[in-house]
Amino acid sequence: MSSVSSASPSESSHRFPRLSRPAPLMRSSYHTVVIGSGYGGGVAASRIARAGKPVCILELGKEKWPGEYPNTILEAAPELHTSGNIGTASGKIFDGEFNDKTGLYHIIFGVGQNVFVANGLGGTSLLNANVFLEADERTRKLKQWPEEVRGMKKNEWERWYGRAKAVLEPEPMPESIQVKKAALMERQGKALGLGEQFFRVPQTTAWEDRVNSTGIQLKASTLAGQDCTGVNDGSKNSVLMNFLPDAWNWGAEIFCECEVRYIKPHPSGRGYLVFYTWHSSSDRFGLKRLLGTEIKSVHAEELCFLAAGSLGTTEILLRSREHGLPISEKVGSGMSGNGDILAFGYKTDYDANAIGRETRHPSSDPVGPTITSAIDMRHTAKDVLDGFILEEGAIPEALAPFLEAMLLVTPGKLIDPEEELPLIERLRLFLKRTHTRIVGPEKIGPYVPGSNIHRTQIYLVMSHDSNAATLTLHGGKPYLRFEGVSREKHVTEVHKFLAKATHAVGGDLIFSPFYAWGQEQITVHPIGGANYSSDGTGRQGGTNHLGEVFKGSGKEVHNGLVCVDGSVIPCALGVNPFATITALAERSVALVAKKHGLKIDLETKNGLLDPLRGKPRVVFPPS
Repeated sequence: MSSVSSASPSESSHRFPRLSRPAPLMRSSYHTVVIGSGYGGGVAASRIARAGKPVCILELGKEKWPGEYPNTILEAAPELHTSGNIGTASGKIFDGEFNDKTGLYHIIFGVGQNVFVANGLGGTSLLNANVFLEADERTRKLKQWPEEVRGMKKNEWERWYGRAKAVLEPEPMPESIQVKKAALMERQGKALGLGEQFFRVPQTTAWEDRVNSTGIQLKASTLAGQDCTGVNDGSKNSVLMNFLPDAWNWGAEIFCECEVRYIKPHPSGRGYLVFYTWHSSSDRFGLKRLLGTEIKSVHAEELCFLAAGSLGTTEILLRSREHGLPISEKVGSGMSGNGDILAFGYKTDYDANAIGRETRHPSSDPVGPTITSAIDMRHTAKDVLDGFILEEGAIPEALAPFLEAMLLVTPGKLIDPEEELPLIERLRLFLKRTHTRIVGPEKIGPYVPGSNIHRTQIYLVMSHDSNAATLTLHGGKPYLRFEGVSREKHVTEVHKFLAKATHAVGGDLIFSPFYAWGQEQITVHPIGGANYSSDGTGRQGGTNHLGEVFKGSGKEVHNGLVCVDGSVIPCALGVNPFATITALAERSVALVAKKHGLKIDLETKNGLLDPLRGKPRVVFPPS
């Protein structure tokens, strides 16, 4: 049985790969190569391995298990990687590349919006907030979707979402667990007359010690609020804990720190050559020194799944075009930040306790996972594009020392709350502020009940933008532009809603520093780039409804070259996207497998797995 326990990174004795292998042990060819190891990549690897075929998984990041994620800013800083071209098309463009590109935390600078994602075995599932919510029906009917997807009946969607749920096992936080930020969110909903829109979100967190659907032992959540930097308690049912161990158990071979550069058709006409560079940081046997870091290749004999995340997959396709792979001109366009908005309800009248902490005193209140509850406004808007969902969040311990200083220097509030509130509420706010000015703050520190930061609610909004972002290559580097994406009128309305929710509990609304200082948002949900085509041709998208990559503007596709991550999503979803990404990946892989004559075994159970010390049930002989 795999036992995953909490430990600090410095205490971990695991220094070398467990699921993954050093790249020099890679075979020259596999039936299937999967690029990336997030939700889509995990689905593809698991399902094709269960079809009895040799699978190779290439992941840019490192393999980290619970107990190895950073807790403090000193531990986290070396894991921060930045990239992107900074500047406008009419001016000078600067290269934003900094630090090790295999680092866990990756910020991509873009014009109009910046992006935060994860690099690591398991992809962004390592750092996301675990929230499993389906896209609403009106969003799934938008014109950007291909007819084969837009026309799916409710039972068809239930089939694919259900397949994802069966592996990921989302459940809301039990009512027996009470956390203050959820209680505050519920209070805000009631104050706005939206009590029925408040709910606890389903999430892929273990609430008790249990064995998950794949056979991995999970531990009960310690409610530390550390999802954004990595959960060390073994409760997070990430792709590392389900799809990937399943793929490993069925014979898939996994290689980390492998940066895929581009893809070309194999000279034989069968399959594809995937060109990559190995960035080994733990060269146990001196193989990197012996073999160097030049570009190497592996042969995907029949199938190659792109699942490097929206930006990664799109960049690989664009670079592949530079190396001769014909693709649609639409690749790199129609991208979205999923309408993400970050804001803060500063020093409300109530404790939120929204600052993560790796260890806490038994008598202190739990933070809970990063997100535990929401107010769902998707169904209250007349126009689906005006809908959104508001979720409370948590700031990880590594950022706790800087949060109050950041909020104090961040300029701007949307409205004067006293213009919006009844007289008695305006009087209460006046007395509260007068008391603060005369007496001064009584309590200081992010973990001190009653302090300003302890009374700060973190807001995470997902909505609809204009899906007009682009990714291009400039001097060989990706250049991301979100100009004109945010739908400013819609953003203003969301900000007004946040202001009312904040002022209803006595706080001040403060925007994200990115927005306050530069009118830019930051998204953790980049989608699109190799969009499903709405008309089945390369004139309207980069892929067909299966994710197969178009060869140009017509219907012809590269047989066996398939995108299965967020890059195919053709519009903002207005909600956390990984449930929909996983469901559509399940659909694509199932239909592509059928097209290639493969039968996926979904019935055989694994039993208990020990990926850290055990052996897989299937091992393919040397080729």
